[in-house]
Amino acid sequence: MRRCLPLFLLLCFLLSGCWDYKDLNKLSIVTGMAFDKDEHGNLKVLMEIVDRSSSPKKEGLRTRVVESTGRNMDEAAEKLSKGLDFELYFGAMAVVIFSKDAPAEELRKWLLENREVRETVYIIKSDDAGKLLQTEEDGGIASYKLRDILEASKEEKPLQLYLAEGKVK
Repeated sequence: MRRCLPLFLLLCFLLSGCWDYKDLNKLSIVTGMAFDKDEHGNLKVLMEIVDRSSSPKKEGLRTRVVESTGRNMDEAAEKLSKGLDFELYFGAMAVVIFSKDAPAEELRKWLLENREVRETVYIIKSDDAGKLLQTEEDGGIASYKLRDILEASKEEKPLQLYLAEGKVK
């Protein structure tokens, strides 16, 4: 019986279920992303993240848009995460917006390889990807408003790729 005790303790430790626990208070929650090219040909990444500086009870849930540039997605995301207090969390992301100049295949590959990104993320193509994330009408989360619009129009026609502003070809 004593010989089984170390094995039992090891199994209890390994099967505890909390090995990948992430505290929400220590995460920068990304609700939407937009990809574009800057004037130098670098990748420009904009992320709408939940703003922790405001009180959700008094003002409602607010977001802010942060941006970074880099030669590729990994470099841009690394620069972004260094400028934030908390680790980026992509599990609550609702939309991804590509501009016509963004390297779509490279970015799709990055999104598919990131295990936090949900499979239910909507992909939108637009002339100016960042502008869709930066709408400041009445507060709230722009990415979720875009998702709700797409959900509502899903019944009218099959959802594959939506063109914002109807100019992208």
